[in-house]
Amino acid sequence: MFDNRTKPKCPFCGWQFKGTLPVLNLYSARKQGQFSPDNHRLMVYHNQYLFPWHVNKRIFPNEKLHEDNKKPVGYFSFHKGRWVLVNQTLPQMKDLSNSKEIPIGAMTELKDGKQIMLSPDEGGRLIYVQMVNS
Repeated sequence: MFDNRTKPKCPFCGWQFKGTLPVLNLYSARKQGQFSPDNHRLMVYHNQYLFPWHVNKRIFPNEKLHEDNKKPVGYFSFHKGRWVLVNQTLPQMKDLSNSKEIPIGAMTELKDGKQIMLSPDEGGRLIYVQMVNS
């Protein structure tokens, strides 16, 4: 989770990143297609996974989580000098910035202001990308 620091660092080892990092502002659908802010942000790092609880607000990571909801559905990578999100299993992922589907197996570049709908379902999330320089 991003804590709004100007010098982001790893919460586990304290290593400070230098460069540009994506921060994802999360929104969720209260009704299908109508997104409201969750007041939750996620800082992206290389090879970070995207899980079902990131995609849908109604899924909670806990010990009673169904096995299907423990598997990653996508991942983030710093690839050839740019940040990307790779869709592993989400059939309805869509780049709302240019109205293009992001099919399973495809990647999309994370740019400042980009909006990516992870799921249109009730509780489904939209991410708004903010690039932060550190």
